[in-house]
Amino acid sequence: MPFRTPHCRARRPRCLEVMVFCRSDLARGDYPARAEFVYGEWLREAFETGESPVPEGDPEYSLVLAQARDEAIALCGPPRNELLPEVPPEHVRQAMRDALPDLLDGLHGDARNVLLTLARMWHTARTGKFVTKDAAATWAMRRLSGPDAMTLDHARGAYLGELAEDWQSRAGAARQVAGRMAEYVRRSL
Repeated sequence: MPFRTPHCRARRPRCLEVMVFCRSDLARGDYPARAEFVYGEWLREAFETGESPVPEGDPEYSLVLAQARDEAIALCGPPRNELLPEVPPEHVRQAMRDALPDLLDGLHGDARNVLLTLARMWHTARTGKFVTKDAAATWAMRRLSGPDAMTLDHARGAYLGELAEDWQSRAGAARQVAGRMAEYVRRSL
């Protein structure tokens, strides 16, 4: 069943991400959720060299399913609530706890997305609602100190295509705000 989220930006092309789930797996309500197939730009090289994806469980898949259940729009077929299970709030909180260490480990090579994902996690942990990365960043910036807010605003602006990314000179600031937001996430869970 193809879905799209209603908050897609038309400013610039985005890479396609595809996740395929088995209905019987979803019906069991296992944590973490298991995907039969995943494709994203970060996997392109592996696909081009002939690697085959294997079904696997991942906390992120539970978060994706929870957000899709709340927001996705079916492009064809039954509505989302007939195909996608409700993800219990405790699974959402556990998924954020479990995903946090790997997310922080990726800061050096993907600062923009790590910071924006931390802002989303913090927002979801505090409000129970999913929002876009840029909306979460705007929400988080109002709760951060000036330098931290500026670093997160740089990530938001790069995400929206409003400015060129520069993390070489901001690596220390990115580490600091990531550490603070991770602690805010932990406290909010």
